[in-house]
Amino acid sequence: MTEFTQEEKIKAALEAKFPGSVTNALVQRRNRVWLDLAPAALPEVLAWMKAEGFQYLSTVTGFDEGENLGACYHMNNNAMLVTVKVRTPRAKPEIPSILAVFPVAVSYEKELEDTLGIKVLGLPPGRRYPLAEDFPVGQYPLRKDWKTEDYLAQQAALLKSETK
Repeated sequence: MTEFTQEEKIKAALEAKFPGSVTNALVQRRNRVWLDLAPAALPEVLAWMKAEGFQYLSTVTGFDEGENLGACYHMNNNAMLVTVKVRTPRAKPEIPSILAVFPVAVSYEKELEDTLGIKVLGLPPGRRYPLAEDFPVGQYPLRKDWKTEDYLAQQAALLKSETK
């Protein structure tokens, strides 16, 4: 028996319940489990985890890996943290919404759309977050290829055209 009994149990349960969707599951230290997940399985896996006692969505962290964009969903049961990582191709970045499972995720999902340009399928329309309503559409400041200089030049040109 290993010192990571509870962690190994949740890892094994996820791999058994969602074969082919859960990959690269890893217990690296006490109270932590990491795994990669096929985006389509995200709502179902998080609903199962919630039913298994992972009642808290601690946060959602977006990322840019170059060819892929994605998000890490950090699930907590007050004893263990499970990080579920989903990736989507940069060419067509889409992931399903988890609002049916965690309604509190609305601001996280809006942030993924606003700052990384990941389309969250099923996210209801509404105000932008966290960027201002007048922030240029198609500008994603958390992408690695986003250039502040390009944005500033675009804003300067817009301002110049408005003053004519």
